[in-house]
Amino acid sequence: MGWRHLLIRKPGKLSVRYNQLVIEQEEKVSIPLEDICSIIIEEQAVSITAIALSKMAEHNIALFTCDQKRLPNGLLQPFQKHSRQVGVLHMQYAYSKPFKKRIWQRIVIQKLINQGKCLEFLNKEGANELYRISKTVDSGDSNNREAYGAKKYFQYLFGNEFTRRSDSVVNTSLNYGYAIMRGLVARSLVGYGFFPCLGIYHDNELNKFNLADDFMEVLRPLVDLYVAQHIQPDDEFSPSVRADLYNLTNMDILVNGEKLTVVNAVEEMTKSFVTASRSQDPSLLKLPELLPLQLHVYE
Repeated sequence: MGWRHLLIRKPGKLSVRYNQLVIEQEEKVSIPLEDICSIIIEEQAVSITAIALSKMAEHNIALFTCDQKRLPNGLLQPFQKHSRQVGVLHMQYAYSKPFKKRIWQRIVIQKLINQGKCLEFLNKEGANELYRISKTVDSGDSNNREAYGAKKYFQYLFGNEFTRRSDSVVNTSLNYGYAIMRGLVARSLVGYGFFPCLGIYHDNELNKFNLADDFMEVLRPLVDLYVAQHIQPDDEFSPSVRADLYNLTNMDILVNGEKLTVVNAVEEMTKSFVTASRSQDPSLLKLPELLPLQLHVYE
């Protein structure tokens, strides 16, 4: 499984030679395709050969394109190459309502717990209230604790004047980080044969990533934690900020008592969702638990 994340910021050319991605800029470097997990291309003047795109899809490399504001606006996905694609599709369509409602309940509970941990790590008020709200989530979150908790959470995190609709560097940074997390979750789901447009809770007909949007909810507080710790309202959305947000993929996060990188945690989450789906047992789903920001160290 790929583990390297590449950020392309200078004009150049990407091609493939002997199963290595060749990056030609001021210097030429080659990286084994099997080592690469994701690539973000910020620079507009980058050309990519057709065979490079094909090989990236073959190796399930998440390729992000960016708009002129350097925000991710596109994601290359492989064309459903899983060996049992139809079987996975039937499985997704066959999910019972109780199963989907209990999966969503678990996601909302873990999201609220992670939001509480985010506030706790920042020494802000509100953590205990988020933990209390997490204990009131019912099957399917019919009482909408997720939205209620989010409103409380952002007030504790950024103050009462904060709104997600404003065009601020805080919101831009949040959107950038969320886009990376969403892309990594979508990459993992596709790798296991899921159709990311078929969500558990999210069901927007115009959204190709409903299922990814379901599972990325538990990862949002990781981005929130970085932004609240490092971004001030007067800051610029600088290259170093974007690099740090991208590097969140290499941070520690806890899954089933084990510290993993975010990328590996997403893989474990998806793998456990496969197990839960086959047995129709939501309790088998493993969801990431937030830790203080710390780069993962391989032992």
